[in-house]
Amino acid sequence: MTRTTGRTLELLSLLQARREWSGTELQQRLEVSARTLRRDIDDLRELGYGIEATRGRHGGYRLGAGAAVPPLTLTVDESVAIAVGLRAAATGVVTGIEEASARALAKLEQSLSSATRRQIVEVEQAMVPLSTRHDDVDIAVVTTIATAIAEQRRMQVDYTRHDGEEVRRIIEPHRVVHTAERWYLVAWDPEREAWRTLRVDRMRHPLVLREGFPRKDIPDEALRQFTTRSITTAPYRYRARFRMQAPADVVARHFDATVAEVVPETDGTSILTAGSDSPAEFALYIGMCGIDFELLEGEEVRQAMVELAKRFVRGAGAG
Repeated sequence: MTRTTGRTLELLSLLQARREWSGTELQQRLEVSARTLRRDIDDLRELGYGIEATRGRHGGYRLGAGAAVPPLTLTVDESVAIAVGLRAAATGVVTGIEEASARALAKLEQSLSSATRRQIVEVEQAMVPLSTRHDDVDIAVVTTIATAIAEQRRMQVDYTRHDGEEVRRIIEPHRVVHTAERWYLVAWDPEREAWRTLRVDRMRHPLVLREGFPRKDIPDEALRQFTTRSITTAPYRYRARFRMQAPADVVARHFDATVAEVVPETDGTSILTAGSDSPAEFALYIGMCGIDFELLEGEEVRQAMVELAKRFVRGAGAG
């Protein structure tokens, strides 16, 4: 290619910003003729961008897949966001991706102005991680899961259950969800004919099998509720259900999706369901949230609440 102009880069930015443009729209935005637009499109194609022509009354263009990863045009804000994200990934929850993140970050920063690099440093200095403890996720496991989901093929995995038992399972992987600390795979267990939520950090030796499976659609809201229930209630010995005297969005500020399942009941109340390994710990946690509540289910937690109340009254010298 013999021409690389600001107009060409502006054309690339437009194509990246929207899925499809008509030729007339691009000509008007760039203030060029149809011939010049076609020439600029050819220039971008020579750089490796898979720009496709679309049919229609006036014809148009869209950015498709290229033969290789081409260069991107980024604003300052986009560069800062990507750089900060890459730095986080370099020491993040996914093992095996740190080196690739560091290499990508080095390439990005070489192309940035000193002012943009300074802005990245300022953003990073303002961010302090509260905790660095996490359960590592092997990037090889994640990529194997992604392949099985994309190809709709069953997987065989070795898995450590929450009680420590080692099992081998054949599953049909559907979606990966994650919290700030952990990643989970939502999968259908054909042997038990039930949905399962598996912690990705407990999965080992994943193997994509030849046998395929039909895709099962799960609405996003149902997926979130199912996963929340599997994380916050199913693994625990003691479970309880409360009517909270506050709307669901208010309760969720105190009990996020990794702690409890919170669903609306009325405009002013909601239902909270969760589990714990200790009834006393459960009672203390719910008591400290600052929201009035009514225990609906969970006799062990009820007994722990009564015993704690008596102890507090004695300790306060009020009884």
